[in-house]
Amino acid sequence: MPGNKGFKYVYSLGHISDVLQKIQNTGRPDKLTFSYMRDSWLLKNAQYSAVLDLLTDMGFIDSTGTPTSVYAAYQNPSLSKAVLAQGIKNAYPTLFKAYPNANNLDKESLEGYIKQQTGADQSVLDKTVRTFIKLCSLADFSGGAPSDSEVPVPSAEKPSSARETLIPISMNIQIIIPSDATDEQYDRIFSSIKRFLTK
Repeated sequence: MPGNKGFKYVYSLGHISDVLQKIQNTGRPDKLTFSYMRDSWLLKNAQYSAVLDLLTDMGFIDSTGTPTSVYAAYQNPSLSKAVLAQGIKNAYPTLFKAYPNANNLDKESLEGYIKQQTGADQSVLDKTVRTFIKLCSLADFSGGAPSDSEVPVPSAEKPSSARETLIPISMNIQIIIPSDATDEQYDRIFSSIKRFLTK
């Protein structure tokens, strides 16, 4: 997904609403992947895949695409807006650490802070700020986070003793795809990425 860790964005704001509506109005898949969204939800534009990384940061799915208890709680209409608010805080931790009420910040303040943290150009700043504002417009921050009994927090996998000695490495892959690319080109790109990441 495009953007820096903690400052992700999507290409089209409508994609956020489309995916969240599908989560609420359909069954829970074993794995939420772009292939699933394309084939089962008929969301065929490859740019929908940008929402998946955001859902991972929000705690809706794990790194394999498996829906978590947060995903399940979001499917409950009485909890969904509060669950989304907490997910937004999880996805933008640096911003909410600096501004506990970041959801109330104006566009200029958001742009200034994100520019300071990322050094991004204006085009990226616009997308990042618009993504954040769109998410906040769909959430309810007024009631605080849902209780633990309502939304269990997914537990992190405990690494084995052998893995504990490894130095953690993170990788940020950014892909720029022409707007006139064909479905076949999208499939080839994502297939190549999958082969690389699963080696």
